[in-house]
Amino acid sequence: MLKVLVADQNTSANSNCCKYLANDKKLSILSACSGIGTVTKYNGVHPNILVLNYDFNDKSCLEIINEISSTTEERHNCNIILTVKDEARKLELDFMAKVYKLIYSNTIDYSEIKLGIEQYYIDNVLFYEPNDDNLMTLFLKFDLINMQLGSVYLRFAIKKCYENPKLMNSLKDIYSLTSKEFEVSFDSVRPAIRNSLKRANRFRNKCGNTSVLKLFENEDFITPKNFIRIITSYYLKRKK
Repeated sequence: MLKVLVADQNTSANSNCCKYLANDKKLSILSACSGIGTVTKYNGVHPNILVLNYDFNDKSCLEIINEISSTTEERHNCNIILTVKDEARKLELDFMAKVYKLIYSNTIDYSEIKLGIEQYYIDNVLFYEPNDDNLMTLFLKFDLINMQLGSVYLRFAIKKCYENPKLMNSLKDIYSLTSKEFEVSFDSVRPAIRNSLKRANRFRNKCGNTSVLKLFENEDFITPKNFIRIITSYYLKRKK
């Protein structure tokens, strides 16, 4: 669960934003209504994300950012969704290391804040085991269509290899298990998986080796075998 601190001196707007975000059960919502209160609560609860709405009467948003960036770890913790109304301030704040997403608008768009939180989740959450939710989120990083048959087969294969790592040595055994699980022919599993990975390879070539794609920086091409092997190994390294 992500801890989200919503900081806005307008108590009504703060309450409305908190209520909107609280509809997502993956989020734990906290609030602050002053600059001092924001810094105090941030240092006390260490939220994953700070939603910061422009300046406060007692502190500017820049002062708040500087005060909570007191350690090297915090300075490099890019976790603020910042809303600003002043075009001149936008350029100044957009390049700050702690600002993950900057929203420039005269009115607060809660859906845009929610979208920023969802993107942060995809970019930053560590996945410790290959359950359906984690794999579907991880697959978004590869631009894979989660409901495409090949992606469904891949998720199943990774979970099975996680349970029995010896399976990674035999793609034939993986395909056989998958065909039995989904009651489809053995020969239909291979092309479905290959077709789903075409999208991942196109995305990789466009975006370069960023984020989770760095796992494949030594691979010329993402194949079914190295995808299953590398992603399963990624989880196994985090297994307690």
